[in-house]
Amino acid sequence: MVENEKNYVTVNHTVFPAEGVAEVSALYVDTGSGDGSQPGEAYEIVNRRSIKVYAHRRVSLSTFFNAFPASDWQHSTTVRSVRLVATVEGRGLISVYKSSARGRASALASKTFTDETVEFDLPVTSFIDGGFYWFDIAAGSSDATLVSAEWQVVAPEDWTPGKATVGITTFNRPSYCLNQIIAVGQNEHVHEVLDRVVVVDQGTDLVSDQPGFAEAAARLGDKLAIIRQPNLGGSGGFSRAMLESLDGDSEYVLLLDDDAISEPEAIVRAVRFADFATVPTIVGGGMLHLDDRSVLYTQGELWDQRKSWMRPSGESEYDHDFAEEPLRSTPELHRHLGADFNGWWMCLIPTRVLREIGLSLPVFLKFDDIEFSLRAREHGYPTVCLPGVAVWHMAWHDKDPTRTWEEYFIHRNRVVTGLLHSHVRSGGYLPLHSFLGDIKLLFMLQYSAVRLRHEALRDVFRGPAQLPELLPSKQGEIRELRTRYIDSKVVEDFATLPPVRRSSVALLGGVSKPTNPVAAILLAARVGARQLLIKQAPGSRRNPERIISAQDITWWRFADIDSALVTSPDGIGVAWYQRDRATMHRFLWRSIRLHLRLARQWKHLASEYAEGAPRITSPARWRQLFDAVQSGD
Repeated sequence: MVENEKNYVTVNHTVFPAEGVAEVSALYVDTGSGDGSQPGEAYEIVNRRSIKVYAHRRVSLSTFFNAFPASDWQHSTTVRSVRLVATVEGRGLISVYKSSARGRASALASKTFTDETVEFDLPVTSFIDGGFYWFDIAAGSSDATLVSAEWQVVAPEDWTPGKATVGITTFNRPSYCLNQIIAVGQNEHVHEVLDRVVVVDQGTDLVSDQPGFAEAAARLGDKLAIIRQPNLGGSGGFSRAMLESLDGDSEYVLLLDDDAISEPEAIVRAVRFADFATVPTIVGGGMLHLDDRSVLYTQGELWDQRKSWMRPSGESEYDHDFAEEPLRSTPELHRHLGADFNGWWMCLIPTRVLREIGLSLPVFLKFDDIEFSLRAREHGYPTVCLPGVAVWHMAWHDKDPTRTWEEYFIHRNRVVTGLLHSHVRSGGYLPLHSFLGDIKLLFMLQYSAVRLRHEALRDVFRGPAQLPELLPSKQGEIRELRTRYIDSKVVEDFATLPPVRRSSVALLGGVSKPTNPVAAILLAARVGARQLLIKQAPGSRRNPERIISAQDITWWRFADIDSALVTSPDGIGVAWYQRDRATMHRFLWRSIRLHLRLARQWKHLASEYAEGAPRITSPARWRQLFDAVQSGD
């Protein structure tokens, strides 16, 4: 095939933000190129594809959304070259750079332009350990405009573009969900990769009743489907979208949370990357904070099977702020970051994978995404968290699951995931880690959380077959169970509570944060002895002894008191925590028994879950569940 007959396919469009907020702009354009320019002084965004660079100014596209992730393309595809095509108006200089895994940038090529389209053919052959491509634009004596820019790769002769069913699950967040529908529908080039948009509405405040829904739906036409069903959590909603994708011709299902706002270009990038992947690949998107728009929660996570918990990939960290540390100056993000899973705030899954390994585990709320990717990996299907693919999502920093009904599901699903995928003797550190978690919560007088964790372990012992049966009803049971404990009751009006008065015990001297492990162990022993042996002071039930803010809650702050007002994570009110020695005794011995049983029976339980999981994740079993809840059986 001669050069001009090659089939070039655009896999990344250079894009710019729809809103001119400085912290959002940091994800698209970098002005830190040495001339001291600030965003408003160096450029002007013309539209989603175009940017005007002011005379004698320079901007760089070495940013999260506009750098080309060459390392991931070399790792996961057979693509070994990429073409940059940029249409520019005015006069200036366009320069192409690459980075190494160490984050060091080097100039590869540059061209002067005068009202033309320039092209660069670049090898994708030296990025095994990491690295990106990007380009800078410098305007001459007058303004220069980047009209558009695309990164293109050559498609094989038999290549056909894939399409995705976008699945959005929502529960009483209709305005957020409507914004997702609008974001997908109003960007015409996204329609090229859309088969259907399936909205699974599990709430009572319906997205279809929102002002503006009809207009948003009209943009998608018959591609949009609204499905109503009872609240089965994320796993139930997303599994419904998965099942819908299997009933059609989609090559992929792309899962989106309802409380997320998409960068629409990310949808196209995820689909096109999956099109060229050498094996069916789960393509995950990053999570940017909705309330702090330049902050990336994570660019990839690994699963620690010893603790059945997650951690950031490589040397990356959680909550990276690109407004403070641009991509160009963050070496750890230039390394190739492997991933074991990706959150379902945005995640593309090939339908071929669904047909082979089944749908989500029916676990409600948490760990469905982790377990699915671990299961896929064991069948040879990797997960790639692709840079430049992300959504803005509500952040976790104002949430504390140990202070909500969610703790039951997090704890149960963590243990179930460990049983299925942590292939270590007796569960590794998990039984001990879980037990110490109970102790910490008991020290903090969070008896409701400990009770939910014990209920979680009891349900784990019941085996995998009951998980689908619990899906429609367990949330209500857990909510009711939690209300039996005083630490679950949030009071919004401080005036209704007695004043804070320190008891004689608390006045003996405050307790400081332990400064080393030995001090922490000694203090923990002292706290444990006090809570087990000394009855709570009667006055602590009449008046709280301290106010503790949500961000300061930790076990050692309760070492010398029997009650406290603890503010809620959302700042709405306070809960009155009260020590109860009898509850401490009962829950401690129960925790010991449950965790010894978990360690002793780990091998048997792991075998039981491994045998039962394929049956409860099959499309047929999910279809039975959906039919049952729709009919009310």
